[in-house]
Amino acid sequence: MTGNVKKIILKILIFLIFLSITVAILFSSFFKKVSIDVIGLPSSIIVSVLDNVKDFSTYIKDKKSLEDENKNLKKQIELLKLENQKLSYLKTENEELRKLLEFKNFYGFKRVLVAKVVGFSPDNWVDGFFIDLGKNEGIKEGDIVVSKGYLIGTVNLVGDRYSQVMSVNDKNFKITVRTRKTGEICFYNGLDYKKGVLRYVRPEQDIRLSDVVETTVVNSTISEGIPVGIVRKISTKEGEFFRDVEVETFYYPYNLNYVLVVQR
Repeated sequence: MTGNVKKIILKILIFLIFLSITVAILFSSFFKKVSIDVIGLPSSIIVSVLDNVKDFSTYIKDKKSLEDENKNLKKQIELLKLENQKLSYLKTENEELRKLLEFKNFYGFKRVLVAKVVGFSPDNWVDGFFIDLGKNEGIKEGDIVVSKGYLIGTVNLVGDRYSQVMSVNDKNFKITVRTRKTGEICFYNGLDYKKGVLRYVRPEQDIRLSDVVETTVVNSTISEGIPVGIVRKISTKEGEFFRDVEVETFYYPYNLNYVLVVQR
């Protein structure tokens, strides 16, 4: 019995000692430090992960925002390029219209209209083109058409809203002309691309190379002094009385935009 009591007392003492040691450890500064580290480590990891997730989310948003901004800037750049091209076109167009006005004032034309070239002859661009004026604007057959100060054709067909112009290169184009330097009257006839001829030039007529061939009021309703072309070649064929005179015309169809229609 005494032995059992001793064992019980011994166990109680051991328990109390263990409890005392445990309490001492729990309240010791070392344990507190270890406990803080043990508890703080997972918290630190969690906070770090959350911060990384937040940073990644911000990166994605910033990337998307930058991409959208880049697209908008590219779009604005293209619009600015288009606007610049438009301004350049308008500048060229205004310059062309200004020259037409100067030409009108120089010759003192009373009735003139500015027309836009809207198409060319389907058979041959050399022969003629179409303008956006017709009977509604008072256009008539025989009205002369001028570009950059040069005669380039006459109206030969008129619709209500559009008209066809026969160019000075057309083989059917015929007009009385005069040479500028010597004043010789000749008969001009269209021939081919940038080319015409002077018909019935007599041997005694003073026709010179590089002389300008221009319109005359002789046997014509066209105003005086509008350049048609330049004399480039003079020759005489054996057995023929008249000389062959080749003229380089000023009509160039590939850059026509606006023309001046001089009404009769």
